[in-house]
Amino acid sequence: MKIATPAPSLTERLLANPANSPEILAEAAVQTLGPRARAWADDARATYPTASDEALARLAVRRFVRAAGVRGGFGALAGPYASIALATATVITHAELVLHLAAIHGLDPADPRRAGDLLKLASPGPGPAGAWVALSLVSRSFPGVGLLTAFLGARVTTEMVAVRARRFYAEYSSQVSQESGSSS
Repeated sequence: MKIATPAPSLTERLLANPANSPEILAEAAVQTLGPRARAWADDARATYPTASDEALARLAVRRFVRAAGVRGGFGALAGPYASIALATATVITHAELVLHLAAIHGLDPADPRRAGDLLKLASPGPGPAGAWVALSLVSRSFPGVGLLTAFLGARVTTEMVAVRARRFYAEYSSQVSQESGSSS
């Protein structure tokens, strides 16, 4: 009788292969956040049965841009850990947004292939690090401005991710429609 060994934990996977941290974290995000994105899309379609994909996408974008601002503001209050808090909040918000947009466009947000989408679309870029540098420099001279900088920076980077993801999934949906139409 063969004894099943438990799957390695996320921490064990990261420690065993730190060079693949982005891929490992993207896979974990899909496993964790994907089912919630699917449930939200299903609920939104049930609540707004006549809404187009575009209307639902706008709803999701508004939700996550608002959340990004709040998370960015709280991240700015993390003191010496502000850079870590801002980067973490940004990456999670962007991953949630991308997976929600995938679900709206008819893709399974829990499908492991969405990890590639996250790596392509949800990258925060230099925004969080730049926001932290600006935050730390400005906060010393003008208390309160750092909070505003983090709030607005988080919103802007989330809007940029939304534009990329909406374009990507709209093109994907268009390609699938054309392929299914040409095969008939």
